[in-house]
Amino acid sequence: MGYYLQKVSPSMARIYRKHPLTAGRVLDGVAFVITADDNKMHTLNSSGTLLWSLGADGVTVDEAARELVLAYEVDLETARKDVTECLESFVAQGLMQADG
Repeated sequence: MGYYLQKVSPSMARIYRKHPLTAGRVLDGVAFVITADDNKMHTLNSSGTLLWSLGADGVTVDEAARELVLAYEVDLETARKDVTECLESFVAQGLMQADG
């Protein structure tokens, strides 16, 4: 019996959630999010809005990448790379938090 082990990067195992101190609304497919620590408003494009919205219930890179593949014409590997960069950027900006 053989086993296939996939190398998982730390960011893929993390669960990303909306930062609890942010306030935001989605209007016409565009998210407008205010971060509490610096009182800045962030305007997200459609893919950023999708990822930020997925953070309401918590999302991993793999889950978010699959959603991106369904919504846009992109392959899974590219989606994983782009999602990882975007979610980590959201964490750095205070839009989301990451557990794990």
